[in-house]
Amino acid sequence: MKFKSERDLLVEALTGASRVVSTRSPGATSGILLTLTGNHLTITGTDLDITVRTSVDVIGYEDGSTVVPARLITDAVRSLSSGAVTLAAKDDTVEISLDRAKFSLRTFSFVDYPKLPPIPAATTTLAALELVQGLAQVVKASSNDDARPLLTGVLFTPEGSGLRLVATDSYRLAIRDLVGVVSVVSNRDLLVPAKALAELQRAASNLALDAEIGVALSDAEICFIAGNTAISSRLIDGNYPDYRQLIPASYPNQLRVAKDTLLVSLKRAKLLANDQTSSVRLTLRSTGVDITTQSHDKGEVTDSVDGDYSGEELTIAFNPTFFIEGVEAVSGDEIVLETSDSTRPAMIHGVDDEHYRYLLMPVRVQ
Repeated sequence: MKFKSERDLLVEALTGASRVVSTRSPGATSGILLTLTGNHLTITGTDLDITVRTSVDVIGYEDGSTVVPARLITDAVRSLSSGAVTLAAKDDTVEISLDRAKFSLRTFSFVDYPKLPPIPAATTTLAALELVQGLAQVVKASSNDDARPLLTGVLFTPEGSGLRLVATDSYRLAIRDLVGVVSVVSNRDLLVPAKALAELQRAASNLALDAEIGVALSDAEICFIAGNTAISSRLIDGNYPDYRQLIPASYPNQLRVAKDTLLVSLKRAKLLANDQTSSVRLTLRSTGVDITTQSHDKGEVTDSVDGDYSGEELTIAFNPTFFIEGVEAVSGDEIVLETSDSTRPAMIHGVDDEHYRYLLMPVRVQ
């Protein structure tokens, strides 16, 4: 196999494939499969649960396939200068060169690489812009604890005439309704691994505003086709927690505040709250909110942000990272923070916009 490709295009494709490769897997399964047919290069990475396949247009000289160490080839190509990279594979070695720099890397046995099914044809499509925006708002709220597999996914569920995305790690709950976006399947909930959806966000980030993402679905797998990248993933099996019972019907206290001003203050406070036990305290008053963080080792930071508050004066504390991520995900210039008391979950959403809602558990403080 031999081809020539622009370094930046090759690095982007290799990086996407290498992110899903398991570093704990031995041999060929820790590698990336390169397959050249004419001027068409397919780069594949898999951990057997998630597979990323990206097609790149190259100048092909000799068709073939090779399996290369994922992290090593990605770092090697990234280290080269900008320009046209030449890659040639023969026997158990691949040579990567540009100008006077050359890498000669050992390859894995092609016959040991997992035999993957072909990319299925899309059976439905989703509007790329709406889907990617929705995923950006909910994926971060999913858990990365493999001991709780149900919470490592994002729930795709029909809601009215649209699609609802739900994610939780048990400390926070993010909900985004995609109004008018037809659900992937009308009579079934799907639980898609957040890791696969994070790759979909990256793959779709460069698509045109009016682009669509193809979707193919089977009993156990889902495949998203975004431009020249296909992301296949096993669905998570199980019943998602009943998140609806966690959402209070109403809140007696409501703060309305400028989003950017609040974020600046929160990020300032987070400078002293950089460990898992730290919190940021909000004292809600009629004129706005006072923000405080204390650290036994580092000191204290205080700030005030003007806003409109209705309800009883109270002090409530949150994990600063979780709170900031919820505020950042709100669309618009203002956010609404609704609370009941200092021990029950608070709700964050936009003004006159509840298509996105973020439920956050407070932190108990002494």
